[in-house]
Amino acid sequence: MTSVLTVACGIFREEMRALGPRFPVLEPVFLDSMLHMRPGALQERIDDLLAARSPQRVLFVYGDCTPRIVELCRRPGFAKTSGVNCCEILLGREEYRRLRRSGAFFFLPEWTVRWRRVFERELGFAGGRGAEEMLREVHDRFIYLDTGIAPVPHDTLDEIVRCLGLPMSVLETGLSRLEENIAAALERLHAG
Repeated sequence: MTSVLTVACGIFREEMRALGPRFPVLEPVFLDSMLHMRPGALQERIDDLLAARSPQRVLFVYGDCTPRIVELCRRPGFAKTSGVNCCEILLGREEYRRLRRSGAFFFLPEWTVRWRRVFERELGFAGGRGAEEMLREVHDRFIYLDTGIAPVPHDTLDEIVRCLGLPMSVLETGLSRLEENIAAALERLHAG
């Protein structure tokens, strides 16, 4: 079977490695998850990668993070996982929307490790100042999505709670939804 270039957000690097044996056809290339903060740069990286590889089939393990991903997936030979963002990809549409409507802000394992960089450098909240007020306008709690790949970083989660002022809970997601999502996207790719 011909390999499928799989352009995946780095936020899923460890999860995709764990699922690798289930999907031997995938040839993953991981892009830095911080590119999510700069959609134009993400779009440029995708275009450069596709130009360099000229693949016949491409699977995106991404949400709708750039218009380019959505546009490309309208063409034959391209498909993507279902979900507007990485959280919806892991949780499914209904559960993601339910939790968002109830005021949840999500932390995923990869970003949790470097949460300070995300909030301070990428979002501009030096020392977390201002982040708490911004978060409280829309959210009333944090949820760490535990994919089961790495131990839950309880000390880091406690630090986030102390600095950003919202309570934290852990939701065990496992990999089943991500696995189903990738399998469904591959099926669409093969059907198209």
